[in-house]
Amino acid sequence: MKKIMVLTSTLLMAFTAHASSVNIALDAAPNREGSGTYRYVDNLLLSLNEAGWETESFPRNSIGGENERLSMVRSGTLDISMSQYSSAAQFVPEMQVLQLPYMFKDTDHQYNFFVNSDYLDSVNRRLSSEGLRILAVVPTGGFLGIFNDEKTIKTVTDMHGLRMRALDENQLTIYQKMGANGVLIPFSEVPNALRVGIADGYINASSVPIIFNHTELLKHFTNAKVIMSARLVLASQYWWDNLTRAEKEQFTAMSHAAQKEVFEWVNSSEENHHKALVAAGIEVYEPTADELLTFKAAVATMNQQVNGVPFERVVQLQKMISDYKTH
Repeated sequence: MKKIMVLTSTLLMAFTAHASSVNIALDAAPNREGSGTYRYVDNLLLSLNEAGWETESFPRNSIGGENERLSMVRSGTLDISMSQYSSAAQFVPEMQVLQLPYMFKDTDHQYNFFVNSDYLDSVNRRLSSEGLRILAVVPTGGFLGIFNDEKTIKTVTDMHGLRMRALDENQLTIYQKMGANGVLIPFSEVPNALRVGIADGYINASSVPIIFNHTELLKHFTNAKVIMSARLVLASQYWWDNLTRAEKEQFTAMSHAAQKEVFEWVNSSEENHHKALVAAGIEVYEPTADELLTFKAAVATMNQQVNGVPFERVVQLQKMISDYKTH
């Protein structure tokens, strides 16, 4: 009986050690002051390690790009990937509505909606059949502005004639509405595209050219705050289902704390990022309220062409987000 008890205890300890483990694929260089997604992972792993979890992280693109990491998460061979928003939106098309331009008032509005509303719960119910689960939405930095190497962008009219790198179909539509041309380019190919003139710029968080060493390739930044900065903490449903209830609760609490700290950092660091751009030789332009309205007016009809989502549902989601309390 004693041998059985010892064996049972050993097996239980082994199971616990296995269950209380996580591996995460990073999407950015290890720079806490430059990248919100790295900051989130750094916060999270520190807390998990202190709680006794076994953790492992993989450097950016060391185990594959966005598509490869998505396949690994879906199959359960990777626990978590810091992934682009479209990795999940392709399976739940209405998520595209949340990335329409000027959907959120500010980062506090964005944070409160994703953390305190039940919208992600409804998304995760649909993603589970794809082997996926969104654990958190994390910004790289502040709302996305307009970078280019050609001219100062003060109003939407200044976008005419520019050829801009697009992350996805949503950004292609944004450029079209603004009078620019868009071209889909993987992020790893952006530096070469800027050098040879395939692209004149992109929309991104103000910290991105600093993190990825694009500052010599760009000359102008307009803080147009076009869309939210949002990356996903995308988990394997298989990994999640094999955690105990206590482990899920502990992980969720630590994830929420890590996410909250990142949003606080975003609010306090934007000015520093703008100063860093100027120091690197990039002009930073702050549009006036009237100038900002030209961008908003140009993209106002994008809600009529969200692929795979009935217009009635788009309007419903817009109202739900607009009405959601910011505090």
